[in-house]
Amino acid sequence: MEFKQPFSSLRLAAAAGVVGALAFAAPAHAEVVTIPINPGNVPTTAADHEDQSCDNLPDDLGENVDGWVFVLPASAGAEGNFLYIIAEFEDENGDTVYYDTDADGGIVSGSGDNKAYIITPAGLTLVGAEAEVNDPDEGADFNLTHACAGTPGEEPSSPGEEPSSPSEEPTSPGEETPSGEESTTPGTTLPTTGTPLTIALVSAAALAAGGAALFMIMRRRREAQDW
Repeated sequence: MEFKQPFSSLRLAAAAGVVGALAFAAPAHAEVVTIPINPGNVPTTAADHEDQSCDNLPDDLGENVDGWVFVLPASAGAEGNFLYIIAEFEDENGDTVYYDTDADGGIVSGSGDNKAYIITPAGLTLVGAEAEVNDPDEGADFNLTHACAGTPGEEPSSPGEEPSSPSEEPTSPGEETPSGEESTTPGTTLPTTGTPLTIALVSAAALAAGGAALFMIMRRRREAQDW
């Protein structure tokens, strides 16, 4: 009976030590915090960014898109990599558009990379961005490390549009030609003046009258001979 008490005390001490060790080893729940982009990195277009590179981007980028690569520096004190980034852009008309790593990019895989990327139409201006990370230091931010600039697409001309050229107005019926003569209807053979037409009509009438008179004279002579 004298050895039961010390033995029980040893068991309690051992159990307490195991519980304490487990409590110490269990990771605390990481807190997700939103941090901004380095204000010195914006605003900028991809073409104007000082570091031009297509590293950490997909190999099949089109020529009319921009690639934006962000880095979470060690100075941010965050645990792990980016969780999510949303970036704010302005188009050529000053309208605001948003792109993010879920729909328009991704998180770069690999130990120690701590990078993420977003793909946008070429020519947009990055004006701001926010990232979700685990347990960063107070006042932490992230950087735009490099950009891969594309070429904005040109707007096509309107379908069927042709270059304008001076057109000549068609000549109106009856309009005088440069020579001063009245134009005629295609297929006609009428004289261009009235005088020759009048002479032709008078001559025809005279010939008809003369023919009729000669016919009457010949008829009367034949009747006289019959008598």
